[in-house]
Amino acid sequence: MATSAPDDHGASLDHFYDTSSLVPGPPGAVLRSQPLVAAGGAGAGQRLIYSTTDVHGAPVPVSGTVLEPRVGWGGPGPQPLAVIGPGTQGQGDQCAPSRIFDTGFQHTGTSTPINYEGIFASTFLAQGFRVFVTDYVGLGTPGTHTYVNRAESGHAILDGARAAATPDQPVVLWGHSQGGAAVASAAELGPEYAPELNLVAGYASSPPADLLAVQEHIDGTGLVAAIGYTINGFLARYPELREPLGSRLNDHGHAVLADVATQCLLDSRGKYGGHSTSEWTTDGRRLDEVIRDVPVARTVADEQRIGRRVPAIPVMVTGARHDDFIPYGQAVGLVRDWCAQGGTAVLNTNELPAVNQGSGNNHLAPSAVDYPVGLSFIRDRLAGIPVRGACTV
Repeated sequence: MATSAPDDHGASLDHFYDTSSLVPGPPGAVLRSQPLVAAGGAGAGQRLIYSTTDVHGAPVPVSGTVLEPRVGWGGPGPQPLAVIGPGTQGQGDQCAPSRIFDTGFQHTGTSTPINYEGIFASTFLAQGFRVFVTDYVGLGTPGTHTYVNRAESGHAILDGARAAATPDQPVVLWGHSQGGAAVASAAELGPEYAPELNLVAGYASSPPADLLAVQEHIDGTGLVAAIGYTINGFLARYPELREPLGSRLNDHGHAVLADVATQCLLDSRGKYGGHSTSEWTTDGRRLDEVIRDVPVARTVADEQRIGRRVPAIPVMVTGARHDDFIPYGQAVGLVRDWCAQGGTAVLNTNELPAVNQGSGNNHLAPSAVDYPVGLSFIRDRLAGIPVRGACTV
């Protein structure tokens, strides 16, 4: 494993994320590390480059952050590791949480990445949890970020746990939105992909379990650029899509995809929020409609569906009844799918009233409001308390 000295932000930091000289190892192997201190001083740790596996089974390097608390773990049981799947950051490499864990945010003149996962990481650290936060494949490291790719998101979570966990350490999974889907995927894949991990529980908030349904819902909202992130990831990982899907995009659509590939979420929202993907296509239809009519694209989208496997750990799934980005039915459906297969899943419903729908207020607020509920669920599982209220949907 190579260890690099701390670097300034900007071009000099790019050297750390240049993986061209690294030889991928087995899943979870740490390939490179660099010390850092989290913004606010809640914990110190390291940026990591570690190995994971792409959807086709090939090894690929991915970046992340491991942080050690400054306070002791009060129990019960041994100190756990909380693995966090970040919500949507964007698709440009500058958006990777590990790049800005020590500053919290960075304004480059053309982009404004903000590490809002740092708030959750700091809260876990303050309670004595060790913390690992993945950047996901292609966010920070070379290549296209394969946004909401079910298998690769789950692998990045599980291999991050492999990279950071001590032997037999209890591991809990936590994520909202994109992170909720990554945690849900990891919970499903864990028994087969990483059976040696001591996974204890998961918390998946507002998970987009059915991509086409979510794309239809967010088209025309402040999160429409996430559809661009998704398509870019599809085109990078599934070359067979490039002609049948690419030929249905007009010049503006191709330009938007190229643009959002370099942006963070705030940049994309400011430029494209409120627009429709019907502006991107040759026939004026939304992209979810186009994908449904292209068999190979529909197959790829269907492969991202979460809920067809069953987790071996209990998972709380939070959905907001008035979520304006991820429909409440996504959470309800996921719990029903898992419970129908014998899983242990608890539905937590956020009842905040609708406020300025389409802005994301009812998507973002529950991630903070329901944090104590999810934390209580996680701590109860660490304490060995039986799950109550499972599968009551």
